[in-house]
Amino acid sequence: MPERSLRSILSLDQVDDSLFRSLDTTERPSRTYGGTFMGQAVMAAGRTVPGDRPIHSAHAHFLRPGDSSAPMTYEVHRLRDGGAYSTRRVEAAQGRGVIFTLTASFHRGDATELNHQGPHLRVPSPAQTPSPASAFAHDPELREWCRHLSSWLGVDLRFPEPPARATARESSSGDRQSVWIRVQDALGDAPLLHAAALAYCSDLLLLSTGLAPHGMTFAGGDLQFASIDHAIWFHQSVRADQWFLHDMQALWNGHGRSLSRGDIFDKRGRLAATTSQEGVIRPTSTPR
Repeated sequence: MPERSLRSILSLDQVDDSLFRSLDTTERPSRTYGGTFMGQAVMAAGRTVPGDRPIHSAHAHFLRPGDSSAPMTYEVHRLRDGGAYSTRRVEAAQGRGVIFTLTASFHRGDATELNHQGPHLRVPSPAQTPSPASAFAHDPELREWCRHLSSWLGVDLRFPEPPARATARESSSGDRQSVWIRVQDALGDAPLLHAAALAYCSDLLLLSTGLAPHGMTFAGGDLQFASIDHAIWFHQSVRADQWFLHDMQALWNGHGRSLSRGDIFDKRGRLAATTSQEGVIRPTSTPR
């Protein structure tokens, strides 16, 4: 069973027309998972937009660490409501002030014959991919890491190829990693909740992909790491409580920063979303 329910994590109390408060907190203080900011901010923004305008993009900046044991408030600023598009800016505040911002755009959609999908699914389906308990039966450390992630985040995971954490033990790790994800909660049919859940999950492992070319992991405490900004473009509706794949690639590392991108597919191979993230990755001995 997950330690926390994703449906609970994404539930917000509406204080007034533009202000929302998170309801879910942890017993012990810890740094807030970046996907929590993403998912809750998408929920807050979407609740101020007409229901016939689904979200098509979200761009976020992480300003300060959050405390998972304390509530978060989300203030939504209505930047524009046009004939087809609505734009919102969300500011998340806790303690010392604003610690996270997100700009989201919503679009009612147009009928068009111009359709194209560049990236394609390159790994086996979730049905052909063994569970972590089976795939990593002879690696207790990796198996426990997967169990902890699943329980902590409230998701099921399957790795069609060894994750960067495993390949770091090899001399050459490549520059990619991919994971099938499925939210453990039944989320119902509300499109906004599934979009928020997808945004929540999109933060998982994206930053660590930047370590793959170097054969390194975040374990051991010899690296400082944190997300700086994160973007997601929504192309097709997808149910987050059914299997979807996040296929990630490291693009660039330098100056103490790392940039990775990702493609999210449903299990039929449709491109559902595109992601990108830049973060801090540097040795702990490096001065700020």
